[in-house]
Amino acid sequence: MGVLGQVHTAFSLIGVFAGGIVFLMTKGTRWHRTFGHIYFTAMTGMIVTSFSIYDLTGSFNGLHWAALLSAITLGSGLLHVLTRRPKNNWMVWHSNWMSWSYVGLIAALFAEIVTRIVVPLAAPILDQSQLWSLFWGLVLLMALVVSVAGLYLIKIQLPRTLKRLQTRG
Repeated sequence: MGVLGQVHTAFSLIGVFAGGIVFLMTKGTRWHRTFGHIYFTAMTGMIVTSFSIYDLTGSFNGLHWAALLSAITLGSGLLHVLTRRPKNNWMVWHSNWMSWSYVGLIAALFAEIVTRIVVPLAAPILDQSQLWSLFWGLVLLMALVVSVAGLYLIKIQLPRTLKRLQTRG
């Protein structure tokens, strides 16, 4: 892995940890905002570096599309908190977009871990095209599994958290 890959990985891991802290802590506090800024900065670095990494296929591929989707979820989450729009429920929009941003990051983490373990183990028994099929199949499977878990958390747990915030404030 080159220097760019190492920087990309560092940004990703900072995002995983900072986002996890934001996810677990009380919302709307100074620490929520501080770790939110760290998460946003790390994600921005990760997204920017991803568009300079072409080692896998030599060209723009599905992982770059995922990075573009990540930029959209991250940017949308930031937009709602900065503009406080829509006026009556910007916090719902912000929390939903940022939650999906984090789900995408965790899906990428799981896909990275599983493909780095399974593909080398399968390499001696599969040909090149089978390895590519295995790789992309695992990436999609991890994205699906993590997204379904994320959907549950976002649709069931997030409204409970937001309700607590409304009664608190």
